[in-house]
This record gives sequence, C-alpha cells and structure tokens, in this order.
Amino acid sequence: MHNVPVENNSASQNQSIFAGVTFYHWLVVIIASCGWLFDCMDQRLFTIARESALTDLLSGQTDKLQNVKQYIGWATAAMMIGWATGGIIFGILSDKWGRVKTMMATLLVYSGFTGLCGLAHGWVDFMIYRFLVGLGVGGMFAAATTLVAESVPARFRTFALGSLQALSATGNIIGSLLSLGIQPGTENLVGSLAGWRVLFFVGIVPALLAVPIMLFLKEPEPWKNAKAAAASGEAGKQVGAMADLFRHPRWRRNTLVGICLGLAGMAGLWGIGFFSPELITTALKSRPLKVEEIIKPAEICQTLKSPNNDAVIFIREQLSETTRQKLDKWQNGAEIPAELLSGLVADLNAQFLSGNVFKPEAFQKLSLNKATTNLLAQITKKIDSGKALPKEDIAFANRMLLEQTFPGGIAGLQKAVDKVRSRGMALQDVGSLLGMFAFTWMASVFNRRKAFLTSFILCFGITAFVFYSLKTEAHAYIMLPMMGFAQLALFAGYSIYFPEIYPTRLRGTGVGFCYNTVRYLAAPFPALLGWMSTQMPFRTAAIIMSSIYIIGMIALIWAPETKGKPLPED
Repeated sequence: MHNVPVENNSASQNQSIFAGVTFYHWLVVIIASCGWLFDCMDQRLFTIARESALTDLLSGQTDKLQNVKQYIGWATAAMMIGWATGGIIFGILSDKWGRVKTMMATLLVYSGFTGLCGLAHGWVDFMIYRFLVGLGVGGMFAAATTLVAESVPARFRTFALGSLQALSATGNIIGSLLSLGIQPGTENLVGSLAGWRVLFFVGIVPALLAVPIMLFLKEPEPWKNAKAAAASGEAGKQVGAMADLFRHPRWRRNTLVGICLGLAGMAGLWGIGFFSPELITTALKSRPLKVEEIIKPAEICQTLKSPNNDAVIFIREQLSETTRQKLDKWQNGAEIPAELLSGLVADLNAQFLSGNVFKPEAFQKLSLNKATTNLLAQITKKIDSGKALPKEDIAFANRMLLEQTFPGGIAGLQKAVDKVRSRGMALQDVGSLLGMFAFTWMASVFNRRKAFLTSFILCFGITAFVFYSLKTEAHAYIMLPMMGFAQLALFAGYSIYFPEIYPTRLRGTGVGFCYNTVRYLAAPFPALLGWMSTQMPFRTAAIIMSSIYIIGMIALIWAPETKGKPLPED
C-alpha cells in the first residue's frame, strides 16, 4: 500500500497552509465552490417555495390539501432519492469521465429542471421535476469535492474543502433573500404567475457557470494517473468500481462509517431542520392582530359604524358593547381615539381571531382568493368528518376573512409569515456558514472525530430545543441561526472527511456513495415527519425524530482519524 506524497519534515510543518498555492488552485476552489453554492441556492428555493407550490397545485382537492405536509414530505423525498441516484451515477462518471466534465453536466441538470418546476401543472409532475433536480444536485458534490481534493496542495486541502462547503451557505442565503423580494405565497405576482413559479424560474440562471468550468478547469493529475493505471490493465486497479468499496476490509469499514455519519446528518437536516419554514407557519398563523397592522383605520371604523354587507355585520357583532358605542360616537373625518383603535383590535383578537368563532357563511358574498377558499374547504371538511380542529387553523382562516372584508385595510398575515420565513431561513443560513467554518477550525486544531462528536451533540440538543420553544418572530431570528450552526457544521465535515478515507481510483465513487446513497435511507424521513404530524402535534414529531443524531455519535467509535495523514492509496 502506498500514499500520495505529503510533506512531513519539520520545516514544512511550520509553513503556512497557503504555501505553494497558485492562482489556478484558487480558481479551482472558487469555481467548484460556485457550482455547489448555486446548487444549494436551488435547494433553498425549493425549501421555501414547496408549501406554497403544493398548496397551489392541490387547489380544489380538499382531501389532499388537508394533508399538505405529507405531500411536502413526498416532494422532498423525491428530490432526495434523485439526489442519491445522481450521487451514485455521477460519482462513478466522475471517476470514468473526469471531474470537470461531470461538474458541468450536473450543473446543467439541476439548474434546468429547477426552472421546469415553475411550469408544473400538478403535484405529480412537480415531484418528477424534483427527482430530476436531485440527480444533478447529488452529482455536483462528489465531482466538486474530489476535484478540489486532488487539485490543491495537501496542507491547503482541509481549508479548501471546508471553505467549499461553508461557502455553499452563501447559496442558501441568496435563495432566502430572493424569496424576500419574490414571495412564494403571492398570487399573480408577475401576470398570472404565482410567486413560487417565478422563484423556480430564477433557478435556471446558474447554468451560466458552465462557461468558466469549460474554459478554465482541467482534470487533476491524480485522476489522470489513476485512469492511466486502469487503462494499463493493472490488476485490482479498476477506476470507479463500486464493488471495490466493499471488497477490501479497510474500504468496507470506511464506507459503513461514512454511511452512518451521512445518514444522521442528512435525515436530521432534510427530515427535521429544513422544516423550519413550516415551523414558522405553525407558530405565527394564530399571531394576534397588532394595532400597527391596521393600515386604513378610518375606512375600517366607518365601515364598521355603518355595515354594508353580511360580513361586516357579523364582524361588528363580535365586538364588545363598549367598542360599538365608541364607533357610533366617532364622527367620520375626526381623529380616531387611540382607545377606540386599541379596543377594536383587542376585541377582534379576543373573539374573532381567537379560534373560538367560525362562521364562513357570513362571507359567502365576498370574492375570496384561492388560498382562503382552499383553507375554508379544508376546515369545513374536517368539521363534517368530526375531526378535531386546531384553534390556530380557525384563527388563521378568520384572519384571512377579515383581511378580505376590508381589502387593503389590514396588513396581510400570509405576507408577514412569508417575510419571517425568508428572514429566518437567511439567518439560519448565516448560522450554517459560521457552523461550517467552526467545524473546519475544530477539525484542523483538534481532529476530525472530536469535531464530529461535538457537532452531533449540538444537533441533538439544539434541534429538539428549537422545535419545542419557537413561538414568535423574535424566536425565529434567534433560534434558527443556532440550529443552522449545529446542523450544517456536519456538512463541512463530510466535505473534509469523505475524500480522505478513499484511494484516488475510488474517491469520487466513495464520496458520492457516502454523501448521496444515504439519501435513500434518509428519503423516508421527510415523509415520516409529514405522516407523524397527522398523528400528533408537528412539534412533538420533530422532537422525537431528532434522536437520529445518536446514530452518528455511535458510528464514531469505528471512524478512522485522518488528521495530518496523506490521502490513502492501495
């Protein structure tokens, strides 16, 4: 057995990690990081837009809309299965074709099919597109990390790979910020196009990165040497032979360890952590009306003083006698007393928006938007079937009815929730960025195994805490960065560790297998969370599932330490 040469003398140990790093090395890291960055941007667009997309695509199908979280889970699972399949296929192709060609192919696949998601007509073709997006997403990681690992100097490798994964959080942040301007829940945002469709169309733009990949990158020397060895017919040196991951005891152990490490992080992130948008919706949909959300107070007071339709009459009936008397005394054009406005808001919160009152027939003559119509149909279906109806669902429906009774007079709660989701996810991504840099630092200063153990412990504790405790907008901005820090730190570990446990001829195959094959195992977890949410509170289901991180802790018992060691060969 032999290893890729590495400097071990005392002089080299005192050198900067940037010693010997050329402009081309930086170019490889930057372009490969951009490939994975835009990959993650497309993933974030999906995470933020999927609830609005599926709610829209299931419009008119009341039975399915009642279980929209299950469809969200299935769509996520479809992408993860595609991710796993693409990771295997393109991982093998990266060993056979080359890292650069594979990177370009995966880029075009994931960006092209992300755009097609915006043309979906139903939940079935939407899920097919998500599967096809997953093929490209899975292939990009294996190709990018192996290209960097084999192209840069050994001392620079940990920093380069950790930075590649850390900078991918920038892609998530870009996706979150895009959704602030292109809110997925907005109907008719551009012509007849809903916001979620426009977001997916933006996902086509990263295809332009194919130009610098084709013009500036070249295949690394270790891959060329391994390819030549395979072409010479040297026994046991097949390039990209998946069976070889299990034939030799060393590679078999490393593969099993990699699968367990990857499963814990992947299931925890995609099966729990990336349901933070739905957690925010759950927390805020029964948020009380605020005085500052009354945009046109004079118009609303005048309408309530002299009701002109059944909906306004019904809302007036929910007000206290004191508030009604103050409305009757108020003269149109006069300044609205602060106590009248605060009393009006307090009455609406105490009665109509508390979830205690539900009378949609009073609003039949109003022209309701699609989202409100769908929600009312779901609630009516549950009532007719005798199912328990959460008060927060009624409160949310009443808020939407209130907003449409006074068009433009009250700030839209759905828009407010969309903004909190986007901002919260952006902050979660900032936490992710810091977490991945923190893991890279721990892995360099201490070792890989200690960095993984610390991260798994944080993931387990923080994930359960966030899903139990997040109740307000302020909580979202404080807690989601904490969860992002813990959960995404692991992924810097994967980009550093997985390329270090395989020989050159199996590196792309091994990385793709460990990082992506576990998605077959992790794919049921989003659907499982969706199903469990129909059997118990959404928060409880997420807390129970956070125990998946224990698997990663146990796997570290058999994980080889790679810090300070050269890339292995056989």
